[in-house]
Amino acid sequence: MERLDDFTARLERWMLIVLLTVMVILGLLQIISRFVIKAPIMWSEALLMYMFVWSSFLGASLAVRGLSHFEVEIFVVRLPRMIQKVLSLAVYAMIFAFAVFMIWKGLFLVKLNQRQLMAMMPFTMSGPYVILPLSGTFMAIHSLNHLARNFSRHHSEWRD
Repeated sequence: MERLDDFTARLERWMLIVLLTVMVILGLLQIISRFVIKAPIMWSEALLMYMFVWSSFLGASLAVRGLSHFEVEIFVVRLPRMIQKVLSLAVYAMIFAFAVFMIWKGLFLVKLNQRQLMAMMPFTMSGPYVILPLSGTFMAIHSLNHLARNFSRHHSEWRD
């Protein structure tokens, strides 16, 4: 599970690097074409928006792996150690459940938008929605890895 999690994180990072690089280049081309050449690239704004959404979902998935989402610990730290461990496992289980929901509903939206065309571009609207099941899959992998790691660690502590 650890190797799959590492591979997924590397893939996400490379996808983010490519997305952000293309976004910067496309943004610069949009500025140059609009203000210097006075002939704007009509589809660039919509594509930049979809790429930004993709990068947000990929970043959220990487944040699940890196435990970078915010936590409110004011009450949890006051609980007994055993309850803290159980709550930790419950949180990862809920993240996994949410990821499965994202996959399920994302696949529905991809299928639903197969015939609708994007504005200014000759592609279907399925493209922007593909990130939902994709990032949901990545989040599921990361949360399962956290669950497996924490369960094995907590299980050995519970036996002792």
